[in-house]
Amino acid sequence: MSLFALVKILFIQIIKIKIKNMIIGQNVADACVNEFNALKLQKSHRFVIYKIQNNDIVVDVIGARESTYAEFLTHLPNNEARYAIYDFQAQTNDVPPMKVEKIVFIFWSPDTQAVKEKMIYSSAKEALKKKLPGIAKELQANDPSEVDEKELVKLVLH
Repeated sequence: MSLFALVKILFIQIIKIKIKNMIIGQNVADACVNEFNALKLQKSHRFVIYKIQNNDIVVDVIGARESTYAEFLTHLPNNEARYAIYDFQAQTNDVPPMKVEKIVFIFWSPDTQAVKEKMIYSSAKEALKKKLPGIAKELQANDPSEVDEKELVKLVLH
């Protein structure tokens, strides 16, 4: 193993220890749960996007019920991770076609993001998911092609 590889492994371990000790993102703001429930129960939103701010998971963007998936994608930053809940609707190819609606948890963690930030978001993901019962599907995406609408249709219908 090269010296570079050893230094990289050591660096990653140090970051993991620091992140573990910081308990970043383990506090989920009440608004996160409230807006999720508004999406799930009252159907008042199409999507909710969350971010980590000041060591807490908070609501970042709320999409109106009539928002499109293309609009949702514009709110995912190129270089920053986000969590999202999307109330996705798709139609089967059956005759007659059947409408399928699923609540999808999306973990957006772009490849261009800093390693430390990726690790922070990865470690805090479960804290948010535990507070949001009723998620039907989950998608982790690191590249824009992975959050393409066709990918979500495949996920929801299978």
